Amino acid sequence: MKRVWCLYRVSKKQQVSADEDIPMQKNACHEFVNGKPDWTITNELYEKGVSGWKKSVNERDEMAALKEGALKKKFDVLLVFMFDRLGRREDETPVMVNFLIQHGIEVWSVKEGQRKIESHVDKLLNYISFWQSDGESQKTSIRVKEAKKQLSEQGYFQGGTAPLGYKIVETEERHWKNKDRRVKELVPDEMESEIIKLIYHLYVNKHMGYRKIADHLNEQGYRNRDGKIFAVSTIQRILSNPIYIGFKRYKTAAGGTQPFNEKLQILPEELFYQAERIRKIRRGNMKEQDKSDIPRSGKLLLSGLAYCKYCGSKLTSNYLYKSSKDKRHKTAIYRYRCPLNKGKTYCRHRQNIWGGKKYDTLIINKLKSILSQFELQPYLEAGKHLKAERVKLKEQNIKHLKKEYVDLKKQQEKLNLEIGKALIGESAFTPEQLSLALETIEKQMEEKSALIHSLTEELQKERETCSDVNFLANELKHWAQKFEVADGDHKKALLSKLINKVYLGKNEIEIELNIGLSDYFEGNIN
Repeated sequence: MKRVWCLYRVSKKQQVSADEDIPMQKNACHEFVNGKPDWTITNELYEKGVSGWKKSVNERDEMAALKEGALKKKFDVLLVFMFDRLGRREDETPVMVNFLIQHGIEVWSVKEGQRKIESHVDKLLNYISFWQSDGESQKTSIRVKEAKKQLSEQGYFQGGTAPLGYKIVETEERHWKNKDRRVKELVPDEMESEIIKLIYHLYVNKHMGYRKIADHLNEQGYRNRDGKIFAVSTIQRILSNPIYIGFKRYKTAAGGTQPFNEKLQILPEELFYQAERIRKIRRGNMKEQDKSDIPRSGKLLLSGLAYCKYCGSKLTSNYLYKSSKDKRHKTAIYRYRCPLNKGKTYCRHRQNIWGGKKYDTLIINKLKSILSQFELQPYLEAGKHLKAERVKLKEQNIKHLKKEYVDLKKQQEKLNLEIGKALIGESAFTPEQLSLALETIEKQMEEKSALIHSLTEELQKERETCSDVNFLANELKHWAQKFEVADGDHKKALLSKLINKVYLGKNEIEIELNIGLSDYFEGNIN
């Protein structure tokens, strides 16, 4: 009785239960063996999602198992559905076939019969056969890549995760390869598009950096698609992605962008290119800056808050000594200085040093002037409106997450039913495959549940802190009085509550107030 080992392989995991897949190969091999009275199947090897062209023989575990089995005389016949299941590389697969035959193993295919190496012609035919398979794989790869490229350029989605600001929808058009599926495309998502617009507004018009934008979004209750807080890296990717003006990137090593697609455009081109210019300037500034002498704290009241109006760099603390007339005493004169213009003359820098005492006084007086226009009732109304918007946003996020959780629950129930079928042999999947899928679903459910719980707690706190607006209003009302009696460190703390950044230029000051104040005092801070 000849001992038969069967090898089944598919190049994509999706083929495990599709036409021309592993179950079909298995049935054909069993039927073939039934026609050989002196054959019996003693082992079956499975390769799921393994490309016979992309992966070499040495990278495939089942090929190693075949070699070991042949050396130890564990089987007499290797049976495959077709010889391309062994592999599609013309420089490797014939060598594998020769190895098996030389060790006494018969190599058979259900569709193509037995492979032999008894003559030079047999060896040549083997090589030609696998050379053809290799060529077909390369042609298929080229056709698939070109088809995907053309569909992607037309706006159709080719897999992966949609960038923030977009969603994936099915079209009426049938899929080019699988007629049971419909072609998908990217379209702007109404809610997420507003977040994208806000991010670019904060970056270009409010002079915020990546971290400040992320902090602002998180503080205002915004969350990304999976309910998590925004990370700095996410903001960085968004501000450099040309898809928001209709130019989708190619997912290839060569890079580049696809032709303009009007349906994908979310932002005005001018806003995107303004952000690009700012990014390039800031990258250049970061490379040029010598940060070794920038103090963590300083004698100046606005240390860490003052920036150069001409290049956007954070100003450093600088000082010089001034001697008394009798030259017995020296007094330190503190100044703000732009680190990118140390004694050099740049056309964009009309000034690079600002007297600390003079400009601290000017800024404090301007703040007092701004706060003198403060009216309690309008501010309270604006604050309550902002609170209501935050509550609404968190409620929408929780509702979205709960819907996703329900969908996962349904998938869990279906998988449990399918496991029951697998145990009695009525499923195309093995219990192991289904258990792995179920484990993934349950992990996602746990994550969604934790996010829902976290956001629910945040929502409860948001509803309970309406008094915060009244408290801040009272703080603003009495800010000037507190500032007058505060010591140096306390004064810095009071300033940081009001000011996000101060931009200094030649005979000009621009104050950027913290979020929550800037909109209320719009038009009163320059």
